[in-house]
Amino acid sequence: MASQIKQRTIVEQIMEKVKELIVKDRLKPGDRIPTENELAQMFGVGRSSIREAVKVFTYLGVFESQTRKGTVLNDNTSVSSEALTWAFLLCEKDFVSIMGFRRSLEQEAWIDLSRRYREGDPGIQEVLDRMQVQIRFMETALAENRILELNEADYLLHRIAIAEMKNGPMLALFDTLRSFTYEEMRVSNTYRTDLARVIPEHQAIIDAVKNPDPLAAFYRFREHIDTTRDRIVRKQD
Repeated sequence: MASQIKQRTIVEQIMEKVKELIVKDRLKPGDRIPTENELAQMFGVGRSSIREAVKVFTYLGVFESQTRKGTVLNDNTSVSSEALTWAFLLCEKDFVSIMGFRRSLEQEAWIDLSRRYREGDPGIQEVLDRMQVQIRFMETALAENRILELNEADYLLHRIAIAEMKNGPMLALFDTLRSFTYEEMRVSNTYRTDLARVIPEHQAIIDAVKNPDPLAAFYRFREHIDTTRDRIVRKQD
């Protein structure tokens, strides 16, 4: 039985108690959640506060109302990324901090691709071929001065690397950065005087996956991100 909330509560505290039920496996995906009355008794709070907390969870995609079963706990594929997306967007456009976060998130993907290449993974060439398709899209977009399409291909190339990690939470987190990443690319590509360099920078990362040095792609990726960051910082100063 969950411990009762001893003080006057707010919706966030109720939500924290529900999280505890999930962490302790008392609620699992597909389970019907307790009714408002049951939760009110469990936590020692009023039904109106419970109702508000349930509304928030439902909006986030954590809960779903089903006609015959009642309100159930969804799995992670149904959870909205809206809250996290807004958290990034409303952080005063701190490109440097979020680019550092993005770098940490993605760099392991390039190391993993390099490992797979060295180990002779039969599927790795298909992955690199898909990346080369995005390189060609970037070349065409640049030649025709379609910068938005260049940014789209840029984003998708990096997403391929993340997706190959087969890590759902990691990919979901990367996707929450989509709006920020597009803005980062727009700002960087708007101010750079050598826009054509963006393509060889990405090509160098892909080529480095085949390098005998297991960290070659990692270093190339870091160099690319750091160059982009420095360019933005210079324009902000």
